[in-house]
Amino acid sequence: MFRISLSGTNTDSGLQAKPASFDGIEKFVQNVDILYPIITECCLPSTVSFMITRSVQFDVSYGGFAIGIMSRCILRRVQNSVLSYVTPTVQCAIARRYGTGDDNNTSKSTLGHTSILVQQGSDIQELPAIFRKIKKDEIATILNRDAETEPDLCAAVEVSTRPQEVIEHLDNCLTSTGILSIINQIPEKDLCPEIAAYAFDRLVRNETLIGLKNLENSSAVFDKIIECILRNGDPKMLLDFMELLKKFLDLQKTVQRFCDELLVRNSDGILTVVEICECIERFVDCKQQEAAEKFWTGIADNEKLIDDQNIKFIFKVLPKLKVSRRLVLGVIEREIPHLWWNMTPEAVSECLEALSACNSSPFRTMHSFSRWLNTNIHAVSEAQLEGIVGAFTTLDFSNNQIEKALERYMKAKGIRVKSQSLIATILNHCMRFRIRNHHILNGSSEYVIANADRLDPSLVTSMIEPFGYFHYQPVNSIKFWQTVETYLKDNFIKIQPMELIKVFLSCCYIQMFPLNFVSSVFNPYFLDLMHSTTPTQGLSKVRSDLKLIDASLTLECQTYTGPLLPRDHVAKSIWQDGRIKRVIHGIIEHLEELAGGYENLTTSVIVGKLPVNSLYIIDALIHPPGIGNFWSYSVRSDRNVYVAVLVHLPEYFDSTGEFLIGPQMMRIRHLRCLGIKVVTLNYDKLMKLRIHPKMLKAYLVERMKNALDALPYEVSGRVIKSDMEIEVLRYVAKVSSDAHKAVMKTIKPGVSEYEGESLFLHHCYSVGGCRHASYTCICGSGINSAILHYGHAGAPNDRGLKDGDMCLFDMGANYCGYAADITCSFPANGKFTEDQKFIYNAVLAARNAVMDAAKEGVSWTDMHILANKVMLTKLKEGGMLKGDVNEMFEAGLAAIFQPHGLGHLLGLDVHDVGGYLEGQPPRSTKPGLNKLRFARILKAGMYVTVEPGCYFIECLMDKALSDPNLNKFIVKVVFERFRKFGGVRIEDDVLITKCGNENFAIVPRTVEEIEKWMAS
Repeated sequence: MFRISLSGTNTDSGLQAKPASFDGIEKFVQNVDILYPIITECCLPSTVSFMITRSVQFDVSYGGFAIGIMSRCILRRVQNSVLSYVTPTVQCAIARRYGTGDDNNTSKSTLGHTSILVQQGSDIQELPAIFRKIKKDEIATILNRDAETEPDLCAAVEVSTRPQEVIEHLDNCLTSTGILSIINQIPEKDLCPEIAAYAFDRLVRNETLIGLKNLENSSAVFDKIIECILRNGDPKMLLDFMELLKKFLDLQKTVQRFCDELLVRNSDGILTVVEICECIERFVDCKQQEAAEKFWTGIADNEKLIDDQNIKFIFKVLPKLKVSRRLVLGVIEREIPHLWWNMTPEAVSECLEALSACNSSPFRTMHSFSRWLNTNIHAVSEAQLEGIVGAFTTLDFSNNQIEKALERYMKAKGIRVKSQSLIATILNHCMRFRIRNHHILNGSSEYVIANADRLDPSLVTSMIEPFGYFHYQPVNSIKFWQTVETYLKDNFIKIQPMELIKVFLSCCYIQMFPLNFVSSVFNPYFLDLMHSTTPTQGLSKVRSDLKLIDASLTLECQTYTGPLLPRDHVAKSIWQDGRIKRVIHGIIEHLEELAGGYENLTTSVIVGKLPVNSLYIIDALIHPPGIGNFWSYSVRSDRNVYVAVLVHLPEYFDSTGEFLIGPQMMRIRHLRCLGIKVVTLNYDKLMKLRIHPKMLKAYLVERMKNALDALPYEVSGRVIKSDMEIEVLRYVAKVSSDAHKAVMKTIKPGVSEYEGESLFLHHCYSVGGCRHASYTCICGSGINSAILHYGHAGAPNDRGLKDGDMCLFDMGANYCGYAADITCSFPANGKFTEDQKFIYNAVLAARNAVMDAAKEGVSWTDMHILANKVMLTKLKEGGMLKGDVNEMFEAGLAAIFQPHGLGHLLGLDVHDVGGYLEGQPPRSTKPGLNKLRFARILKAGMYVTVEPGCYFIECLMDKALSDPNLNKFIVKVVFERFRKFGGVRIEDDVLITKCGNENFAIVPRTVEEIEKWMAS
């Protein structure tokens, strides 16, 4: 027996009262003198303490001492706490109220109801509990009861042969009276629960609901049957009866008696974890929600008995709990880190489904399940994975463990996934948490291509939208977008208008403009269908998205005849993120200083030439004095006059913080199309630097210097290539490169030039699908290689190749209207002579110098000069020239050897547009420089040819020898030796980037590479 001490200490005031100690609590008489303090603590030998407040009435008529009226389950917690059985995280329980009210209640329930405060760490929660009603002059305690000596209510009752005989008699009874008569004749000690259960089942079958209610209220035999089941039945039997009573909820007294019995067994610690969970389910089904909430004590008491087999049952009852759910979740949170590794896929799926129903995502539980998924991704079925990923999305949870698991899954299975909805679920999760994972996206694109003929129209949006949202081009982008376009054409009427608009807007993000669907979307029939099928609450969003599509096509597609939708003429409010407003307010002084004064800066500006949409709000605009000028500015003449300052919030990037999402990329692009320079600021960086004014100012200055210039007017869509255009150009250059290599392997002395042309065209069409060439193939050999545009009708590539000839083959395929332009120079017999090496290496050195220097911000004119000077230097080193190289260039000697520019823009035309435009450097008048097709400053996204050459054209050679200003640099003997040589040109297709360039022409270039390739 344990000793209880009442310290009489007030925990708030610290006042001491007279202490009292006693052995045992079987009887206790109220002593107001001792229990006088307003708050008195009942200290027990454990981490659990009960605090009795003044609101508790110390009257024996209510059950004696306050502990006596506490729930029996709480006393059991005290006992178990002494035995170090209960987790120490539950610190205290506070009795608040007790009693069931009227003692004359017609119900024979022996239980009262109370509520207590339970503390777990810093969390305190009020929860319901029960107590057993005791005689008025004493209390019952279980503190001194040995758990091992408790009667086992679950023990099986010994059944003789008689119960079977009784059951047979019951089967012969046709009326309820007969059944009750048989039961009445059986002594109470001989009545086993099996007989009672069978009798009850027979009564339910024979009697109407009204008849059963009458028996419940007036029949002692009926009461005997119920009492036998309650007293001797095992928990499973009681639970089965609770399942049966779902259909007879009008038997309120019977339902209440079963509930009370199960609650008592729960407080006595008789029920297992699974049985407790079943009790909760049965109670809720029987409309006993308040009673179901009291089973939290059983789960808490059995915390150490929770394992990987039964924990799923606790999860499943969470949606059925309301008041006590938080405490039960706390119990799960403490146990799940030790159990997750051994759980089955079915259990994890069910647990997450239950959490989704609760809309609750406890951190340790979610983290444990994410680790489980990454560990067991190989053992999960498609249906289970779909449910698990969908639950994570619903619960707004993701981490790198989930991303790794999905990445491994897509890499392993990819197109072998059978479930379309699984792919859609994975991509929805990626979009929700901005996971821009290359393996997942590329695997999904392969899946779309492989399964396009059987894709579900309702899932297409989920499979396509992420690519535009992340501004991501898959590796197989050309085939992917062709497949998407074909599918949308074939299934246009099967897809909801709202979903189609999402897809098309996503395509606009990534500059995959849906021009072929303009007539289908912007017509009265589609718009009427859109309005009739879209929910009212989403209609404004769909209209706004449609205007974004119209604006994107208008600004970026020259062939689009829009805008087709009317502009906004009605004032309306636009939402703007408060974080942006606050951070702009915090740096406004620095921005005003950089702008040249407060009159040159305006915040939260709406662009009149764009739809009224929060996407297009300019956070801060630097402009000439007076904002009124902005409304009348000219897109053509006022380019780069206005500067838009945009603050990028964390959610504007992918999960890594490296890549902007599609809508923000389109926003920047459209502002630049309107002639506005764009400065981007990182919100997180601004917040970190706000307490360091000097560093903040330096950051703003640095961002201003790196402002994105406005795109060139009219040809912005031609000079600067989009991501999709780049992929097409990369493809056609690869096909052309392979065709050049095939020609080099085949060519030999004795064949005709046109055979090389024929082989090139055949390879481009048969292997690469390029039906057309970008221009007439130039296949010059020998002296013909010095003719710049050889191969036309007047000189149709008809010369036979001779041993020792130098070949210059300039050929390029065309794919979807986009051109390649590649030139290879090589000896017809596969071996360079010393003279051929001399000239070839001079040209190669010029080409290499340009490739090393070309990047954004470099002048194309400077690149031409660099190439010419390097080539002149090499010719001088080889003994052909003498004197100062700079003087040679100034005299125009380079134009004798290379009578054309370094290269040209390349795209939809071989010599693409965008050369000498208004606002760009004019054409030079100097020899050689006047041959340049453009003289612009290079920008990232420009696609140009780099094609230095050295030709020995007889008329130009004679001109050089006759001109004293040129003749003085020439070593005539060496110069004359090359009179019948022909020419060498090395031409590559090059994409300009911010940090350099990328060469799309993949062919042998050095002397050694060419000789090795032709000999193989």
